[in-house]
Amino acid sequence: MQSKVVNMLVRFNQHSFIQAVRQTLVVLFPVTLIGALAQLVVKSCLDANGFFYNIFGIGSWLPLTWLKTLQFVFTSVTQIFFNLLGVLACFICAYNTARFYRRDAQMAGLTGVFALLLVAYRYGKNPQVALDFHMTLLSGKSLLFALLIGYGVGQLYRWKGPGELMVKKITWLDVRRQAFASLWPLLITTLLAMLVSLAINSGRFYHAYSHTYTALTSASQELRNVWLALLLSLVLAVMDWIGLGVPSSYNMPLNTPAYMANLNYALVHGSAWHVPYKFLGSTLYNSFANFGGDGLVLALVVAILLFPGNTSLHRVGRWTALPTLFNFDYSSLVGLPVILNPVFLLPFLFLPLINIGIAAGVTALGLIPATPYPVLLGTPGPLIGFVATNGNWATLIFTLALLLLDIVLYLPFVRLNFRVEDQLGRATLGGEDDA
Repeated sequence: MQSKVVNMLVRFNQHSFIQAVRQTLVVLFPVTLIGALAQLVVKSCLDANGFFYNIFGIGSWLPLTWLKTLQFVFTSVTQIFFNLLGVLACFICAYNTARFYRRDAQMAGLTGVFALLLVAYRYGKNPQVALDFHMTLLSGKSLLFALLIGYGVGQLYRWKGPGELMVKKITWLDVRRQAFASLWPLLITTLLAMLVSLAINSGRFYHAYSHTYTALTSASQELRNVWLALLLSLVLAVMDWIGLGVPSSYNMPLNTPAYMANLNYALVHGSAWHVPYKFLGSTLYNSFANFGGDGLVLALVVAILLFPGNTSLHRVGRWTALPTLFNFDYSSLVGLPVILNPVFLLPFLFLPLINIGIAAGVTALGLIPATPYPVLLGTPGPLIGFVATNGNWATLIFTLALLLLDIVLYLPFVRLNFRVEDQLGRATLGGEDDA
C-alpha cells in the first residue's frame, strides 16, 4: 500500500508543471530566507511591540535615529523580497519550463515577466499617468498565479519559440536570431496578457481576490463558534498550501470586540479564568495552532531535523529553524517545500484543527484558562499560550505536549517525503544514464 502511495506521489512530481514549480521554489528559497530573517529583525527587534525589543529594552539604549534607519533598511529588504516575489517566480518558472523542452529559456523568462506586469497593470483615470500595478499580483501573496503564468509562457515557447542554442560559443548574431524568432510567442503572450488585464481592471475580480484572505482571517479571529473557526482555519490553510497565502505572517495584536471584551474582563478581574468568550477563534488558533505559523510548520521542521541523515532537506530545516521558531514561516513553506507538496497536505491542513479541538476541550474542562492577554510580535509559537494567560504554567505544559504530539504526527509524513525524494532522485539518475 505504501509503495503504491510513493509511486503515485512520484508520478505527481514528475508532471512538468510540478517539476517547474519545485525548481522555481528551490531558486526562490534563499530570497525568502533572507526576507524572513529581515522580517524577524523588523518585527521582533525594531518594533515597539516586538518580543526582543521589549525583552532587551532596545528602545532605551538604541538612539531613535539609529532605530529609524535600521527600520528603513530592513523593511526595504522585506518589501522588495516579498512584494516582488511573484515577478521572480514567473521568470524562473517560465525559464525552467522552456528549458525542460530545450527551448530558448532566457526569452521565455523575460516574456513571462512582461506578461505578469501587463496583467498586474492598474488602469487609472488617465492613460498617461505614471506606472501603477495591482501589487498583490506581483507579490508572494499570488505565488500560484505567477507560477501559472510562467508555466503557460514556457508551454507557449515549447510550441512556438526557438530552440535553445547548442553552439559552444554564442555570438551576438546568434542572440539576434533568437530574439527575432521569439517575436511570435512574445506577441501572442502580450495579446493574451492585455485581455486578462482588461478583464481584471474592468470587473470586481481583483478586489474580491485581493481581499479574500484578509476577510477570512478577520472572520476566523472574530468567530465565537469553534466549528466555524475550524472551517475557516482549514480554508486559510488550503490557500497557504496552494501558494495564495501571506508571506508576512506574524503575530498581530487583535482588536475585535470579542477579543477586547475578554481582555477587559481579564484586566478588571486580574485573571484569565471565566472570560466571556472562552472559545474565540483568534485566541485558540494563535495560542495552540500557530507553532511556526500556519500548518504548525515548526513541528515539521523539528520532525525533519530529528530524522537521521544530512540531506538538502535537513540543511533547509536548519536554516529555517530560527525564523520559523518566531512564526516567520514563509521560507520553510518555500524551501522544504510545503507549497503544492501533497506529502505534507494532510498534516498541514488537519493538525491545526486537531490542536484547536483538543485545546477547546481542555479549556471547557477547566484545566487551562482562556488566552485573553496580548502577545508581543515575534513571540515564539510555543510560548504564545503561556504569555497570553499571563504566565499560567499548566498552559505552558499543555502547549509543549501539543507541540510534541504534532512532531510525532508529522514524522510518518517526513519519512514518506524522504522516500519520495529518494525515488525521484533514482529516476532522475536513471534518465540521465539512459540519455
